[in-house]
Amino acid sequence: MTDLATAPAPTGNGHRTRAVTRRRGLPGGRAVIGGFLVAASATGVFAAWSASSEGPATSYAVVVGDVAAGDRLEADDLTLVALDLPPAQRRLAFADTGALVGAVALAPMRDGQLVQVSDVARPVGAPERAQISLRLDPGAAVGGDLRPGDTVDVIVTYTTGGQPVTSTVSRGALVVRVLAGDQRVGASGSVVLVLAVLPAELEPIASASAAGHVTIARMTGVAE
Repeated sequence: MTDLATAPAPTGNGHRTRAVTRRRGLPGGRAVIGGFLVAASATGVFAAWSASSEGPATSYAVVVGDVAAGDRLEADDLTLVALDLPPAQRRLAFADTGALVGAVALAPMRDGQLVQVSDVARPVGAPERAQISLRLDPGAAVGGDLRPGDTVDVIVTYTTGGQPVTSTVSRGALVVRVLAGDQRVGASGSVVLVLAVLPAELEPIASASAAGHVTIARMTGVAE
């Protein structure tokens, strides 16, 4: 319904007549709903803009200063930088610098370069331990029932003057890998153990493997 208002209007004979005018009505229901929709749309656009203006949410490790191939990374060589990486690159990057401390650079890296898994190597036990491998008969290696993470002692027996002499050349060695059976070409029933040992034990272990009979004792869980 339209409200009409009248107001006196002068006439030529001095009498006033009433002019009819239209009053402004309140906005209709559709107009109110439309206004709400416009306001909601503006709020959504502002929220999306605010979120996008905050920048990347995840930081990744980059090197501070140039790093040469063969350098061992220290905490001061690394920092975290907020980056927006595609999923494929995220899987190859490091979100924690602590995971890289002690790793060795496999190739030169420039200041500010993103560190990826192909750029570094972190051998098990490094930097305190080196790795060495032994080829053994399963009967001398706990029947071949060894797993990465096991702790073992390396025992060697030499024959001296017709008498066996036995000694332990490595204590608390860490099993890194176990290759057995069809995992190696020409395995012929032997197993290969990759051990992380102290650097001072490398030569005694190599001598034992070349000139003596080596026996592996599993020490995992054994109290010292």
